[in-house]
Amino acid sequence: KRQREMVERRRFVRDLLEQRNHICEAKLNGCTGWAVDVHEKLRRSQGGLLVGGKPDDYLILCRPCHTWVTENPNKAHSLGLIRRAWERD
Repeated sequence: KRQREMVERRRFVRDLLEQRNHICEAKLNGCTGWAVDVHEKLRRSQGGLLVGGKPDDYLILCRPCHTWVTENPNKAHSLGLIRRAWERD
């Protein structure tokens, strides 16, 4: 089951990056501009989805921006790059 989910995730990531032209949507300090990662605004551990959901549930990010978002969750939240579990709609 997990392997099937990961195949679906890779396809989802590829398609989303292509649809949004690989342009990093965070544009933080150190941004390379070339998005390679898909970031779930709501963490999977808090009910976020690996695949599916609404388009605005995801951001495409370059690696430096994705690392910054992961390492600075409170600041990222204040910038709208992370949602908390209780903020789901």
